[in-house]
Amino acid sequence: MIRELKLWAVDGSNRIEFVPKISQMPTEWEFENVLVSNPEMLEPGLQLVGRQTPTAGGWLDLLAVDGDGRLVVYELKRGNLARDAVTQILDYASALNSMTPAQVAKHISNRSGEAGIPRIENFEQWYADTFEDDDLSRLLPPRMTLIGFGMDEATERMAQFVSAGAVELSVITFHGFRRGGETLLARQIEVSPDGENQIRPRSVTAAEQRQALRHYLKEHSYEQFFDRIRNDIRERLPQQGPWEQIGKTGISFRFMDPGPNGSKSWKGYFGVQAGYLGEGIYSVSILPQAEQLGGDDALGRLGESVDLSEWPHGGHSLSFKNSKEWEKTCSAVLEFVDTVMQNRNER
Repeated sequence: MIRELKLWAVDGSNRIEFVPKISQMPTEWEFENVLVSNPEMLEPGLQLVGRQTPTAGGWLDLLAVDGDGRLVVYELKRGNLARDAVTQILDYASALNSMTPAQVAKHISNRSGEAGIPRIENFEQWYADTFEDDDLSRLLPPRMTLIGFGMDEATERMAQFVSAGAVELSVITFHGFRRGGETLLARQIEVSPDGENQIRPRSVTAAEQRQALRHYLKEHSYEQFFDRIRNDIRERLPQQGPWEQIGKTGISFRFMDPGPNGSKSWKGYFGVQAGYLGEGIYSVSILPQAEQLGGDDALGRLGESVDLSEWPHGGHSLSFKNSKEWEKTCSAVLEFVDTVMQNRNER
């Protein structure tokens, strides 16, 4: 931690002018205004989605979504960070984490558009458009970042302890200087979850996963036939609702379904792969959730028309090498898809 930072301005003649340091911004609101107008000061690719947002734990200062689609909670202090800032941000983050991803999305939609934050009418749609149909469940658990103009030893000790565990807590301090009518700010990352004084490594985004899959399909000449199978199945699914999860050799169609105790999670229904079962082999996987909703009768009828094999990850699959083989099995597969979707709508 940098305990003291001095700044001098140097002109063309190598004459220096000492720039006096400031220990705090005039108000927290003015400090927020600077960061709302310039979120890149916090980290690249950050998109602010809330300001002074109410939670069960209180009003959090700034709420954002990072470049990986993860929710980030920010707690700001215009001066030194004290130990209560750690408990505050933990309270806010735990309140958000107690919600389902869909509840978080609705919470953000209802409270965006205030105090310099853009209005997001439909957060789920905004998230899908921004992160290429990514999974809303990636929002949680939220990351946390404390921001101030320094911190005391107790706060540093607590933050280091928390960030060393499973919880992602960071601390950013700013060094402020006043020169004439200007305020100069220098950022210092004091605590980060990986223990290094740097922004955490970025995980692969959905857009990058999609690009990698397209490259793989094109490289192996799978692209055209894969797209045909994928489109045949996608046309039988609802326009809204399914999430297309990207894998290394294909995709799976997932839906947000109820789970125990009123919770919801994304569950796989169908998959389309190219080359996963061997070179030149295309496959359609029918996952356990689809089998359960389709019922034994529908699955039995499908088994009478096509050659089903056990899928390594649960459920069954059928495979083929060319369009003629797909044409022979296509109607039976799509009939089963229709049955699953109908039963899902009626439950």
